Amino acid sequence: MKKYKELVKENIKKYEELIKYCTAKNRAFPINWHKIMKLIEIKNLPQRHRHHYYSLILGSWHYHTVKAKIERFHKQIKYGIFWSHNPKIYENLKKYLMNLKRDEWSYKWLDDYRNDDDISPYYPKLRLNS
Repeated sequence: MKKYKELVKENIKKYEELIKYCTAKNRAFPINWHKIMKLIEIKNLPQRHRHHYYSLILGSWHYHTVKAKIERFHKQIKYGIFWSHNPKIYENLKKYLMNLKRDEWSYKWLDDYRNDDDISPYYPKLRLNS
């Protein structure tokens, strides 16, 4: 039983570490969000459970707020760490997320009501317009 508790504590620490990184600097979720579904191996879930972990892209993009998209992204990370039963998923997620460049993330608006609206997140440009 002690081993189980240690594993849970370790997974909580891993989850908190990734969430801390993914929310730093106002990050929302990766632009290439569908890659997360591949990394967490959603295809291994029974078909009836997959929709809980699908990325909110394509047809459902405009129906969800930035906040809802961030929550779904964090739910995917939680699934990958806690319930996937594959110890390599955490390392693959960490490697992928921490190696994304600045322009490969979408960002939430700073203290703005639009985080709760159906407006798309902010995408930074490489250079400022003058």
